[in-house]
Amino acid sequence: MAKKSRRINKPVRLTEAQMVRPEAAQPITSTKSQDTINLAEEYQYVIADLKRIGLIALIMLTALITLSMLLT
Repeated sequence: MAKKSRRINKPVRLTEAQMVRPEAAQPITSTKSQDTINLAEEYQYVIADLKRIGLIALIMLTALITLSMLLT
């Protein structure tokens, strides 16, 4: 079991700049361009990456099965 830490938690001191919440200072406004985002165009690279990862996983799985058959 791990040994307990004897470090005392000191209160954190924040500066005035750190105490300001940026999201509260500026209200979020939606624009028309944000409403009409096409997700298929925005994340088309994700599909290509997933296909590449799947292909690599299939190649590695095939290599493992082949090696297990050859070595046993």
